[in-house]
Amino acid sequence: MKQTAVFVQTSLSLLALGISVFAAFFSWRQVDDARMHNRLSVAPLLHVVSYAEGPGGRNGFYVANVGLGPAILKEFSARSGNFVANGFEVDQWTDVLSAADMNSFCFSSGWPRYESAVKAGEERPLFQITQAHGNGTCYAEMVKLIGGRGIDLIVRYESMYGESKTMSEGSKLNSKSIQLLYQSLFGSSH
Repeated sequence: MKQTAVFVQTSLSLLALGISVFAAFFSWRQVDDARMHNRLSVAPLLHVVSYAEGPGGRNGFYVANVGLGPAILKEFSARSGNFVANGFEVDQWTDVLSAADMNSFCFSSGWPRYESAVKAGEERPLFQITQAHGNGTCYAEMVKLIGGRGIDLIVRYESMYGESKTMSEGSKLNSKSIQLLYQSLFGSSH
């Protein structure tokens, strides 16, 4: 009878140990899933957007964070044709716009800074038509941005958790109507 009681106690102890190990494993998995959920719930996602809405609208080249958390800028590169501008040191839009055959006097610009953050839901202008030039010639420059040579950006950014992503997009739109408008204004397509 004593042996049966010892056997039952040992069996119940082993069963309890097995259940505890099983519960610990699933608790660990749940914590791992919660960490992944937290990372995904604040993941940034950058895109570039070209707007040519005309007078009173948005007219420029914007970087937009359509993700759920801030994007921390780590590397920045703008290219038009053979000209490439890298880094964060100085505003290089005049050179980039010139390489894109665009008049830089039409635009106010803001070159990004190292480790600056683009908030979730924020659209930040990289350059836009300046208010000092209210004439229509500057709006034609926007047609060059979206229908001409265009500008390509490569931006490496990180989430709050240090996960790195790279965005590589351009200003040029693949639109037959934009190409026809560009040709009617400037005579040829790039």
